[in-house]
Amino acid sequence: MDLTSARGQSPDDGAVDQFLRIAPGVPVALIAWDSGVLIDMNKAMAAQLGAPAESLSGRSILEFHAVPEQRALFLRQVERAGDDGAETDLELRRADGRRIWVRMSARRILYRGSPAMIAISRDITATKDQARQLAEVQQRLARHTSDLNAGEVRIKERAAEAANRAKSMFLTHMSHELRSPLNSILGFSEMVRDMVFGRDQVDKYREYGGYIHQSGTHLLALIDDILDLAKVEAGKLDLKPARFDLSDLFDECARMMRPMVEHRGLSLVAMSIEPRGLALNADRLRTKQMVVNLLSNAIKFTPAGGKVELAAQRMPDGAIMVTVSDSGVGMTEDQIALALEPFGRVEGSAASDPTGTGLGLPIVKTMIEAHGGRLQIISELNRGTIARLLFPAER
Repeated sequence: MDLTSARGQSPDDGAVDQFLRIAPGVPVALIAWDSGVLIDMNKAMAAQLGAPAESLSGRSILEFHAVPEQRALFLRQVERAGDDGAETDLELRRADGRRIWVRMSARRILYRGSPAMIAISRDITATKDQARQLAEVQQRLARHTSDLNAGEVRIKERAAEAANRAKSMFLTHMSHELRSPLNSILGFSEMVRDMVFGRDQVDKYREYGGYIHQSGTHLLALIDDILDLAKVEAGKLDLKPARFDLSDLFDECARMMRPMVEHRGLSLVAMSIEPRGLALNADRLRTKQMVVNLLSNAIKFTPAGGKVELAAQRMPDGAIMVTVSDSGVGMTEDQIALALEPFGRVEGSAASDPTGTGLGLPIVKTMIEAHGGRLQIISELNRGTIARLLFPAER
């Protein structure tokens, strides 16, 4: 939507009113330029400020600025930026007194003949808190090392570097493993929150609540066992083998990945199991982690309209093969070798996920090998990829 600045032609007032409501989950407000009075806002902005919208209209936004001087500086930035608008971080004080940080983007416009500002904000309190905590840690470390002699400082620095590398590796493992169930929880909860099927579809929302609970249970299990990941590379992973039905596991994995599949416009076939009811004797949690990692990779590297398939079968020698195949961008032999290295990410693909950690396949490879099996990858550029988990026959 084109919202022309106050220096040019005034936008249609109806277009501004519509803009306030086209993104209900994004905080948007219309503010009088000179007085700072809140003319209108959507529910998300009211929720961010911590009060009902009807009680906020007509009040000055200055009431909510923890540092009023920030607003004056921001207005000057918006004025200088002209039609392009400006963006800055502001500290706000909500109606309940709690302070939050927001990243606010704004443009100057004409609204009903008067200068105004259309503003969009995003809560970045968590990011600011993390930066502050990091700064505090760095300050404490600096004060501590300053009291040591030169030899002790060198020893401490080496130890700190090793600890930071270990911590970074550990946290990266955690983020990778926790992302899939979190995405599932967020995807289903957003659909329930927005009542996408209408207000009367209680059974549908109850079903989605079950999916959220299931993903949350999986997430809790991962957190309970997260320290075991430190044993993976040391070859001391504590597996808990038990017999379980692969069909049930596939159902759970398909539900977890459904929001990601639908968002990317793909189809997922997850019931190709021969024979139906095939049982596997393995660590169920680790098997689920491996399948979810392979599905996540397949989905991220398959363009819209493509297909991802999850299958399993018993081999003639009694081994069980779980297969995740896709019609995605594929890889060369060199790229496969790179993808199997920790933090090795295949670049240059339009489907590449820039937020990926490059740990998915290495984790899968190490876990299947801990089961006495192996990971096999067959891929061809622009033709897709087949990833196979080969579990050995029961002894």
